[in-house]
Amino acid sequence: MTARPSDRPGRPAGPDRADPTAGRPAGQQDRAAPAAGRAGADRSTLSAYLVLSGLAVLGAVALSLRQPWGADFGLHVATVGRLADDLGHPGNPMVDSTVNGPYATPYTLLLALVARVTGAPAAVVLSAAAPVNLALLLYGLRRFVGLFSADPWAPVLVLCAVPLLWGTAVLSWSGFPTLRGLVLILPYPGTLGLALLLLGWVALARALAAPTTGRWIPVGLLGGALVLVHPFTALGAALGSLALVAGRFGRTLLVRRAGETPVRAELRGLSVAVVVAVLVALAWPYFRVTDLVTRTGDLDPIHRPLYLDPVARYGFGFLVGLPALAVRLCRDRLDPLVLLFGLSGVPVLAGGVTGGYALGRLWPIVLLGLQVAAAVELVRAVRAVRRATAPRVSLRTGATWLWAATAVVTLLAGLVVQYGNLLLVLPREQLTPARRAAYRVSVPSDHRWVARQVRPDAVLLTADPVVSRALLRYRIRAVAPPWPDPLLPDEPRRRADQATLLDPATPVPRRTVLLAGYRVDWVLAPAGGYPWLDRYAVRVVPGPDGRRLVRLRVH
Repeated sequence: MTARPSDRPGRPAGPDRADPTAGRPAGQQDRAAPAAGRAGADRSTLSAYLVLSGLAVLGAVALSLRQPWGADFGLHVATVGRLADDLGHPGNPMVDSTVNGPYATPYTLLLALVARVTGAPAAVVLSAAAPVNLALLLYGLRRFVGLFSADPWAPVLVLCAVPLLWGTAVLSWSGFPTLRGLVLILPYPGTLGLALLLLGWVALARALAAPTTGRWIPVGLLGGALVLVHPFTALGAALGSLALVAGRFGRTLLVRRAGETPVRAELRGLSVAVVVAVLVALAWPYFRVTDLVTRTGDLDPIHRPLYLDPVARYGFGFLVGLPALAVRLCRDRLDPLVLLFGLSGVPVLAGGVTGGYALGRLWPIVLLGLQVAAAVELVRAVRAVRRATAPRVSLRTGATWLWAATAVVTLLAGLVVQYGNLLLVLPREQLTPARRAAYRVSVPSDHRWVARQVRPDAVLLTADPVVSRALLRYRIRAVAPPWPDPLLPDEPRRRADQATLLDPATPVPRRTVLLAGYRVDWVLAPAGGYPWLDRYAVRVVPGPDGRRLVRLRVH
């Protein structure tokens, strides 16, 4: 059975199409309903989505003023800062090296240009991008949902489902749009990547519906930009695009409709989009995408937590989304959301089996198919019950109501589990330590006392990679990169040398050579210190918890 017209990805539904039946469930329009009533429903639900989105963006503005961002923030600040200093040869943002990292992307380059023109600090410019990224994400989500349902309540429910239908132990990870995590990752490239992914799918669906060259070129530009901005999300975008294309071509082969656009024209358009995307990605001057692709295995160890306790991390999405996908599969064997779930689920499963844990970055794409399907089918089910003049009690009806009740309870549970970080929009004086602990509010590490002593671009040695990541916010470099860098050729040697420097058994001449070779200016010693450190110290700054910041003189 093929999809009904309003469910087809090649024919966007909702406000993006002049559809006289907009405001009613896709494929189940009530032609007897008054037009004025439908228009009123459209306005009210559109207003509901706009109100919720507006409140979210205002919250993002408050967050951008407080800057409570997660650990990755320092890496992106350092990248923007290095680009602002030298657009031609920024070098590595984490260590003293002339080798560019994979983080110099069109996004960070744009922010660096803003920083150069305005003179604003990199941290301020990056934080100011948070509400912009969120607005783009919300706009893309609204347009994407319109591909699957003309009902104006569908995007409102999807807006709730995407951040809440995860699990009881959600991750705060870049590119994972959980409610708890989004509060901490709004300025990151992963958030912009999700927006580009959704907008790219919408552009692809429009091009499939009317395959003209003018529509295919933006698809390619968005794809190429996404490859550079966030490669993991680009992989998810490619799988989603395959789902949309497979659904479109499959229907063309199964059902010959009058006036159907020839497949040949669509294939030509797809070729144009692919060529444009490849050219954009390969033309990027700061790094070679091919080098990045061949070194993704280096990122597997840091992504292993994505596979730990998947039921607790993703269980809500599967509990509510799988029944919805089953219904859509029965209705349409080529449903794009079903294909999206399957195509993205295969590499995620393969990553867990083979140890290629970097493929776990596709979990958000798997969950997106579940979340959107659950929201769309829940609205459809409620509409069907409301239209029925005399609902019949049956096993199917009972199962539908049980599933709907489960969905509502699960959404509320997701809100209870994740809402704590929303309190970060409050003034700092309101977030007392007791309140932070009671509501499990994330506490960003504070190393301003170090930044007051250490100049930007200085090299600081510490045994704690978490501290090194936090200090990147102040553009303080490390000996070994605190985050994996697939493009840094001497990363293994740097890690080995850092371990040698911190080893108390290292001979003095060897340690002296390494300290001078890496131009180490400071050492952040834990409580108890290092027995070898006093030999090189010229200045000591006491810090909290017994730590000491020690200035060296070795070069």
